Amino acid sequence: MQPVKELSVKRYDSLDYLRGLAASGVMAYHMSLFTFGESDSSTFIARVKIYAVSIFYVLSGLTLYIANSKLQANKESISIFYLKRFFRIVPLLWLATIFTYLLKTNQDMYTIKHLIVNITVLPGMIRSDAFEANGAWSIGNELFFYVFFPVLFFLNKVKRIYFVAAVIVIFAAFALFTFKLLDPNITLGFQWFRYVNPFNQFFFFAIGIYIATLQKSPSWLIKWAPIFIIFLLAGIILYPATGEPVILVTGVTRLVLSALTILMCYMFYISDFSFLPTLVKRFLKYLGDTSYSIYLLHPLIYLILKHLSDKYFAINSYALISATVLLTLVMSKIVYEQFEKYFMQMGKSVIDKKLATSKK
Repeated sequence: MQPVKELSVKRYDSLDYLRGLAASGVMAYHMSLFTFGESDSSTFIARVKIYAVSIFYVLSGLTLYIANSKLQANKESISIFYLKRFFRIVPLLWLATIFTYLLKTNQDMYTIKHLIVNITVLPGMIRSDAFEANGAWSIGNELFFYVFFPVLFFLNKVKRIYFVAAVIVIFAAFALFTFKLLDPNITLGFQWFRYVNPFNQFFFFAIGIYIATLQKSPSWLIKWAPIFIIFLLAGIILYPATGEPVILVTGVTRLVLSALTILMCYMFYISDFSFLPTLVKRFLKYLGDTSYSIYLLHPLIYLILKHLSDKYFAINSYALISATVLLTLVMSKIVYEQFEKYFMQMGKSVIDKKLATSKK
């Protein structure tokens, strides 16, 4: 495949579908974790734990390149890129962080280091494990990737080989963690600070950018892509691996599962899901639109319902899970419409004023 000279800015519903499914997968994993404890690496839910977040990174690199295909190598253009990212990501992260502090009483949360990381956000790019909101470590990684996005973008624009070389170097860091820095004989929890290191995750973001630079796939591949997705998902589920989840992020197992995950993202990217029933497409779009809220809010909603259950009424675990999922889906839509969109519009207003000022 050859690189595309110019990409039009368009929205890919298929990528929204995958993003929503990945966020729902993370929610399902946490419901299992909170209720039944950690899962064996042989289970599908354990693989969701690891590779749903990897999907987020691939989609982030892919969609950022598409949406910013006209990015210019000047201060104004790059500052607008970062302003958009700030208003899209940080407000909801702050909201989730505030509620996390209100709901938890762990005194370790209130150290100067943790407060600085969670209030200022930016230090979380390096020490994302210091974020207190459940799942926010991946947001810290995203912020790190955003810093380097313009570099990778312009390397590809200047000379393709420079960009490819950068991706190879980033993969080398990924391989270093996979085969050397992460020990398959030590539980993942004890190596969590190392696993969430942005250099251990950067390759997924970079390969997402690479996918976005590829020319349109042949028609036969587009036609059969939904079938390939099924086979790739089956490969992720059935690949032989057992034991503590660290097995899924080390050695050859990680290479294979990462390759299958990346290929599945690519197949979603090129797929045409127009054959799906309208109701299914609407639901998948609903999940995609609200995916960021689903990702950050579900642990908080579970915690609130658990506190209420313990204090006022007793419900079984499955009822608690069902209530959490239902309330998360409802609240995520409200937060997306009333909170996320509000700050996206605020960001647009700030950018419009900035552009108007620069023209004077």
